[in-house]
Amino acid sequence: MSAKSKRKRKQKKRENRQEAAAVKFPRDKKISEMLYIREGNIADRKLLRAEGIDTIVNAANPTLMGSSQGVDGAVHAAIYELSGRRYQFSDKIRRELGILGEEKQILCRRGQAVLTFGYNLCAHVIHVVGAKYDGNGEKNTCSSSRVQLLESCYSQIVELVKQYPDIKRIAIPIIGAGEYQFPYELAMRVALAGTANALMEWKGQDPELFEMTGIERIYFFIYDSDEKTRKEHMKCAKAVYREFETCIGKERRIVYQKSTEAHCRYINEIRRYDEQRGYFSVARYIRLLLMYFRLLFLPSMWCKDLLGGCDWKKRRNFVERLTLIKAVLPIFYYGIFSAAAGKGCEKYLEIIFSTLVIYAMCDTISYLMTLIVMADIQRPSANIIRSILLLFVNYMEVSLDMAWLYWAACRGQITVGKALLFGILGERQTVAGSDVWAYMDAGIRFFFLSLVFGYLANHMRQRKFRS
Repeated sequence: MSAKSKRKRKQKKRENRQEAAAVKFPRDKKISEMLYIREGNIADRKLLRAEGIDTIVNAANPTLMGSSQGVDGAVHAAIYELSGRRYQFSDKIRRELGILGEEKQILCRRGQAVLTFGYNLCAHVIHVVGAKYDGNGEKNTCSSSRVQLLESCYSQIVELVKQYPDIKRIAIPIIGAGEYQFPYELAMRVALAGTANALMEWKGQDPELFEMTGIERIYFFIYDSDEKTRKEHMKCAKAVYREFETCIGKERRIVYQKSTEAHCRYINEIRRYDEQRGYFSVARYIRLLLMYFRLLFLPSMWCKDLLGGCDWKKRRNFVERLTLIKAVLPIFYYGIFSAAAGKGCEKYLEIIFSTLVIYAMCDTISYLMTLIVMADIQRPSANIIRSILLLFVNYMEVSLDMAWLYWAACRGQITVGKALLFGILGERQTVAGSDVWAYMDAGIRFFFLSLVFGYLANHMRQRKFRS
C-alpha cells in the first residue's frame, strides 16, 4: 500500500472517530427535542423495545414492594411474568438494596427516587414515591407541600439520570394521577414542568456534562384501561404541552400554577399542617390572617399571571417593573396634584392619591412580612443580589409613601423638601401632630428593617440547607 493510500486511510479513520464522537456527544442538545408524549402501557416490553427505551419510572409506594393496581402493579406483574413466574420483583429489589428480613420497611421516602435493575423488562427501573392528594376534589384545595413533593419526584429522576450516563431513553408515567388521586391536569402540569425545569437547571449549571450525557429522549407515557379516559388524558397532556411549548423551546423556567392557585394552596397548607410543625394558636392564626389579608392584593397577582403566563422569567420581570413603578408613584401623584392646583379638585385628588399610596404600602409591607412568616413553605429567591436590590427599592417606596402622606396631612405647613427629609431620613418637623407622624414613621421603619434583616437571615439559612 502506498504512503498516499495510508494517509487517506488514516484520515478516513480520524473522520469516522470524529463523527462517532459527535454522535455520542452532540452539540447544543435541545430540551425541546428530548421531551415526547406517548400513549401506551409503560410495562409493555414490546413497546419499550420498539422505542428503544432502556429505563422506565415506576410510581411506587414507600416500601417498593409492589401494588395490585396502577403503574406499580403493572411493572411488578410484567417482571414476574417475564421471569417465567420464578421470582417476584419485590424480592429482587430487597436483595439488590441489601434489605434483610420479611418486615416491610420504608425504602424510598415521598418525593425521592431509587434505581434498580429492570430484570428483562428494561435495563433500569427508577422507583419514585409521589405524594397523596389531600384536596377534596375541587380546584386549588390541595396543600402546597403535596404539590412540591410531586415536583420533587421529577427532579430526583433527573438527578439519577445525571449519575447513570448509560441511560439514553426513559419512560415516565404521570405520577400521582392514579392511586394517589391527583387531578390529572395538575399532575400533568407538574410532570412536564418539573422535568423540563430540572433539565434546564442541569444545563445551566453544568452545560458540558449535559451535552456529554447519554440521555436522548424522555417519554411521558399516557395510559388507562378505559379507552375514553385514555383519550381524554391524551387530549389534556397535549394541551398542557402546547401551553408550555414556547417556554420549553426557549429553555425558560416554567411556572405550572397561577399565583392565585399557589396562594390558595399556601392557605390550605397552614390550615392542615401548621399544628404538626409546632405552630399553635396565635402563630397559626397570624399566618392565616396574613395570607387572607394578602387576598386584598389579588389584582397584582392577576396581572402577573396575565402578563407573565407560564414563563418564570417574564413573571420575574413583571415583579421588578411593578416594584419600580410603585416606588415612583408618589412623585407622579405630586406632579398631577401640582398641575391641578387652583382648579378646585385638590381635596378629591388628595383623598384618591392617599388611598392608593396606603394600598400600595400595605401591599409591599404585607408581602415582605410574608417572606418571613411563610419562609418554611415558600422558596427563597435564587439570586441574593437581586433580592437585596429589590428590598432597597421597597424601602425607598415605603419612604416616599410616608413622605407623600406626611406632606398631604400637613399641606401648607411644610415644603416638599421637608416631607422628603421626613420620609427618607426620618427628620422630625415642628408642625402640629408631628409627634404622631414621627412615631408612625419610626414604627414602620423599624418594622421594615426588621423584615429585611429577617428575610436575609432566612434566605441564607434556606440556601445553606438546600445546598
